[in-house]
Amino acid sequence: MIKTLTFLRKKPGITREQFLRHWKEIHGPLAAKVVPGLKRYVQCHPVPGFASDIDGIVELWWDNVDAFKAFLEWRETDGARALKDDEEKFVDTRNWIRFVAEEHIFLE
Repeated sequence: MIKTLTFLRKKPGITREQFLRHWKEIHGPLAAKVVPGLKRYVQCHPVPGFASDIDGIVELWWDNVDAFKAFLEWRETDGARALKDDEEKFVDTRNWIRFVAEEHIFLE
């Protein structure tokens, strides 16, 4: 199983509350519906009262590296247009950080 963690920042000019609401109510359901090969999708929202340099983390799971590579190729097609257009509404896409990982679980 391959997991990607993408560290997100909100687009300038919107509040964190607006960012989180759009992400949870609009973008999350859209991504879960249109992203091919996606096995699991989790949004990590910040806990109020704790300072953070990021506004959220999205975790995506893939069966293997090839499935993740297929996702990256899909993002360059017209099929990904709705998802990418929506990201531009609320995410600072120039300043996100993506980490691709293989999990090693020690406690389940």
